[in-house]
Amino acid sequence: MNKSQENKIRELVDKYNDVLLHSMRLAIAEDLINLMLLNRDDADFELKDLLKEKEAFYNAILKEFLRKNSSSVVGELKKMEDPTDALKTRVRNKK
Repeated sequence: MNKSQENKIRELVDKYNDVLLHSMRLAIAEDLINLMLLNRDDADFELKDLLKEKEAFYNAILKEFLRKNSSSVVGELKKMEDPTDALKTRVRNKK
């Protein structure tokens, strides 16, 4: 992927960030609900009561998911190339 493509992706994610965050929240909540329904071990969980307050339920799921996975996401980001490094190198070389 070239720098222009990376920049365009960055712009698009920034532009649609709110929609993407909402979509991710719904997808994670739906997947968790499906897993709970498929896994009989979790049958005693009072799902119907939680679904009365969907927003709070979805927010709690996303919050816990991000809390549990943020370090692995940060770890993956550390492995990615920082686009500002190349810019800093170019600036230094011009001097």
